Amino acid sequence: MNGARHAKEWADPAFRSRPCVVAALCWAGAAAFQLTRIAICALLVLGEPIVRALLVPVAFLSFLVTLIFGFLIGDPHFPRWGMLAFSMGMLMLYWLYLGLMSLFMSLPTHDYDR
Repeated sequence: MNGARHAKEWADPAFRSRPCVVAALCWAGAAAFQLTRIAICALLVLGEPIVRALLVPVAFLSFLVTLIFGFLIGDPHFPRWGMLAFSMGMLMLYWLYLGLMSLFMSLPTHDYDR
């Protein structure tokens, strides 16, 4: 009885087309994910020189200002630790940006011993 019901289900065209529909939906979802990933990666790569040109010099200059006014001249009203934290914060923002970029791109491996 169970075999007859199973054969009857396979004879139904709607039952046979279900795996194709599921496979097509999975393929479409994977393609949409890859296209979205590539678009976000392209935007991040195009914006990286601008972000680097802004954050890295600001971090370097604030570090130099902290060295000069905070430690060499020794101005008591200069917020030396706050400026050092600001400088490190700028570098960390840039590193976070690079980390976000690495999430969206697949970098080539250099494993030559395979």
